[in-house]
Amino acid sequence: MKRWKEKIPVANTLVGEEEARAVYEVVKSGWLSMGKKVTEFEEQFAHQVGARYAVAVNNGTAALHAVLAALGISAGDEVIIPSLTFIATANVVLYQGATPVLAECNPSTYTIEASEVRRLITDKTRAIIPVDMNGMPCDYDELLTIEDEYRIPIVWDSAESLGALYKKKKVGSIGKIHCFSFFPNKNVTTGEGGMICLESEGLYRLLCQIRNQGQERRYHHVHLGYNYRMTELQAALGLCQLTRLEENVQAKAAMAAYYNRELARIPGISLPTVPAFVTRHAWYMYTISVDESIRDEMVKKLEEKNIETRLSFPPIHTQPYYQRTFQYTNYSLPATYAVWSRLINIPLWNGLGKERQDFIINSLASIMKDIN
Repeated sequence: MKRWKEKIPVANTLVGEEEARAVYEVVKSGWLSMGKKVTEFEEQFAHQVGARYAVAVNNGTAALHAVLAALGISAGDEVIIPSLTFIATANVVLYQGATPVLAECNPSTYTIEASEVRRLITDKTRAIIPVDMNGMPCDYDELLTIEDEYRIPIVWDSAESLGALYKKKKVGSIGKIHCFSFFPNKNVTTGEGGMICLESEGLYRLLCQIRNQGQERRYHHVHLGYNYRMTELQAALGLCQLTRLEENVQAKAAMAAYYNRELARIPGISLPTVPAFVTRHAWYMYTISVDESIRDEMVKKLEEKNIETRLSFPPIHTQPYYQRTFQYTNYSLPATYAVWSRLINIPLWNGLGKERQDFIINSLASIMKDIN
């Protein structure tokens, strides 16, 4: 089978003239730093997901870090996180001088489970950060039971799950704290950007100060804060992107359904598991699973056909910095490492088109046949 004429990216950003005009209008206004557009974006976003409050920041990492700072996480504290996640989930714990306690993932859903969290809770546990992997919500109810029972705050890393529904409830309004990312491969992008959704007015006001150098009012700094402000340019882009959210999620859901139907016919490829509690998957990524002995060869052969892939996020315990600092090995969390060793993210984005998708499917079938 021939190569595709140009590289098929694993993800792509859908932006157009509307976004360009919105950003241009901000440039013409002369007010580029945090202002009315940011406030409007916060209000519209909160309304979109059903949250009481929303605080915009300059990226998803800042969202997580600001929350941990607001919760008073500090040296000697422990924060439970999954090992299978983007490194920012762990790094923000270290920023506060605390210790990330790594959890194994469910081998089918790749998310953290309540039973694993319970196993890891100690008298030093001060927070839990579950991650909605690949756009699929965790089992929120099971984890919320732990929050209520132990009085340990849960900070939901919902960076990938904007647009998802858990038991018909929108992600962003289920827990007390949700953090989102607007990186270019997300369902809504501001280039870089993040959002914190909250139900507590006190925490909302504190986070508004922390993201703005700890200011209560101009040049009156009452907390140790950070420059985590979102710009008016980002907010203008985000407001346009919010109108595309449903379109993006629905388009990706249709493509995921097509992948599910066609790839099910190829022996040796396992499809994403979607539990009954997930009313709607946000499909940040479409992830297949193959035998670990052939994964890297398959990725190489897809690359030769101009099909870009990702190997999901390497688990935190495999990252060199964390291995040096905490003496982890690749097999410190064997279940997570075994799961990750089989994963491949294949292209899924609004605008991919049936012709490209068929090429990807046929390429996977051909490669699998050749390897076996």
